[in-house]
Amino acid sequence: MPRMASSLFSQSVAERLRVRRLLVYGPFLALGLVLVVLWALVLWFALLYPRSLVEELQQDLHAIALNAAQDTEQLLRETEGSLRTLDLLLMTRRNERQDLDATVSLLADSLRDNSRGLTDVMLASAEGRLWRIPSVTGEPYVELGPKSFLSELGRPGGPSIVVGAPLRLRPGAHFVIPMATRLSAPTGPFTATVGFIDLETLLRGYRARSMRSGMAVLLERDDGIAMARWPEVPGLIGSNLREVPGEEVLPTGPPASGQFIVTRSPADGRERIVSYRMLQDYPLRLFVSFERDRILAGYLQQRRAVLVFSVVISAIAVGLMGWFTRLQQRARLREAEREATADASPMGLFRCDLSGRTVYANETYLRLLEIDRAALAWGWLERLPPAEREPTRAQWAALVARGEPVDRVHQLTRRDGSAMLVRLRMRPMRLGDRIVAHAGTLADISAELAARRERERSQAVMGAMAQSVNVMMLAVDTDERVLFCNKAFERRFDIPERSWLGRHASEVFDELYPAVQPLIRRAFGGETSVVEMRDDDGISRPMPLDGDDRGETRYVELTYAPLLNDDGTILGAYGVARDVTDAKQEQMRLLRASNTDPLTELLNRAGFASQVHAALGRAVSRDELVALLYLDLDRFKPVNDEHGHPVGDALLKAVAGRLRHALRPQDLVARLGGDEFAVFLTQVARPVDAQVVADKLVHALTMPFRIGALELHIGTSVGFCVEWARRADIDQLVTHADEALYRAKRAGRGQSNGSLCADRLGPTGEAPPADRG
Repeated sequence: MPRMASSLFSQSVAERLRVRRLLVYGPFLALGLVLVVLWALVLWFALLYPRSLVEELQQDLHAIALNAAQDTEQLLRETEGSLRTLDLLLMTRRNERQDLDATVSLLADSLRDNSRGLTDVMLASAEGRLWRIPSVTGEPYVELGPKSFLSELGRPGGPSIVVGAPLRLRPGAHFVIPMATRLSAPTGPFTATVGFIDLETLLRGYRARSMRSGMAVLLERDDGIAMARWPEVPGLIGSNLREVPGEEVLPTGPPASGQFIVTRSPADGRERIVSYRMLQDYPLRLFVSFERDRILAGYLQQRRAVLVFSVVISAIAVGLMGWFTRLQQRARLREAEREATADASPMGLFRCDLSGRTVYANETYLRLLEIDRAALAWGWLERLPPAEREPTRAQWAALVARGEPVDRVHQLTRRDGSAMLVRLRMRPMRLGDRIVAHAGTLADISAELAARRERERSQAVMGAMAQSVNVMMLAVDTDERVLFCNKAFERRFDIPERSWLGRHASEVFDELYPAVQPLIRRAFGGETSVVEMRDDDGISRPMPLDGDDRGETRYVELTYAPLLNDDGTILGAYGVARDVTDAKQEQMRLLRASNTDPLTELLNRAGFASQVHAALGRAVSRDELVALLYLDLDRFKPVNDEHGHPVGDALLKAVAGRLRHALRPQDLVARLGGDEFAVFLTQVARPVDAQVVADKLVHALTMPFRIGALELHIGTSVGFCVEWARRADIDQLVTHADEALYRAKRAGRGQSNGSLCADRLGPTGEAPPADRG
């Protein structure tokens, strides 16, 4: 039995080792097999597939070359047959000038009209002269010279028929291919007949054969002369391809037909797949080729994509292999990291089995509950009163058995007897649909709960204060969403309670938003803004505070500042609006009192000087004429002496009323003291208008005044000065107006006298051109 048990144990260990090896090496074997299959397919695609494409194309080219060669041979045979027919006729016509023979001419015309591709027939001499049939003048039609292709016919043992290089019979004419045959019975100067084949007719046949882009058909003579090519290459026809840079197309004595690949064609310099065929009865050969790049263009793109894909897959596979080699080491490292992280966590972490026993806990858990690891299973019960421990154990076991999530707050007792509040959160651990354990967290929330209660108390106090103050308060976040507004704000904008929460500021402020939005934006930038708004600006018109709706102008002071976190981060902005109408009205009352004459309610000297400066600045911007008028009442002192100061004061009030009535609303009028008054005019169209106003005031104050039962007669003297606003100086205006006033008094009372500043103004009040810039 011990030996059997040892054997079973050894088998079990060996089985586990095999399983472990399979787990370790299995992924490597699977990835290696995938890579082998992948690169086998890549090698087939890269090496064998393009060969099959080339072989398939070569078969097509071979068939095209065979058909094109047969068409070319047929055309040449027809031309040769026409020349043989002409030779037979010439044998029967033995006269000296056969080019003028009518029968020969008739046959020549018939051959030109009926032979396919034959454009002309001529008679030739050994010296390279050619005569058309019939020859009207008797002179040669063309002279090719003694070294032309016709010299081949006169060579002993030479061929009886010769195909010459393409030529043009006349400048600008089409290329033709000459074919010459030796006369069976030479007569006179004639030794041969020559037929000319139209090159265009030959190319049309080639064009019909080369239907695919990148295909070319070339007809070449044995000595390398290019006879015809489609597509045409400028300058190629008639040239010797053996003298053009490029690969030798065919070696000496090649087979009658064949196939090959030329890396640099002498015709166009491109790599081509070529199929050729030699003509049977003529020293010509025909090549049909196709650009290798075109047939492989799509394949090359696919090959690059396949190679990139294969490299990426291989790199991923190598990366996976490297990852698998370190998998176990990383797993152990992660386990150690999890344990260290769990021990360093500020929360207590634990795991319990299905019976409720705690089987794992971190150091925080043990320290929080003040238990030893040896008492881990149910040590937490020691933090409960002894009477509650067994019932709590039973409840806990039942709770774990149900597998429900737990989120509760419990009060426990420390060893020193102090109470602590802990939050317990636990969730079941599942493998598929089966619960295998429970895991959870334990946190001491005593301090957190105390802080929260203190925060809630502070918030309640601040909220009560904010709701009770007689100002409007508003707070928004950085997206301008409302966080808080008090009851004063709700009453002002007629907003239901707490309906503002989360709404955008533009929805709350409505038409006032454009005026408030810049202040909010500046607060987001950390800037505090304090502005005062009034009813005339359209800001506070609909803003009665505390139910105050008296219809008078209201003034509101707005303060917006950034809403900051404890660390200084800007969380939003808050604003406070308070009614400052009473303070503003008191301020304005004091300002009016300091600038107003209390008797006449006209401007006093200080108020007049202040407003003249402001009006003069506006007039400068509009480039206007201005005028200053000084008034001194006539016969006012006798009224005071005779009737007393109360009558004099009443008279001054009446004078002030007439001055207001006689002037425009924008004109400034002031009592400078005693019976002296001043008027400042803006928007003066002409200097004479100031004279008109002065005369109007003189006339208004000359009319009798009724003060009670008295009818009083006084008058006034007026001195004025007119000047362009851009050149005006207040002190100079006062000086000139005062001098004009004294001139008016010396001239007699009840008059006006003015100064136009004649050194700078023309007689009509227009500035000289130099002054107007």
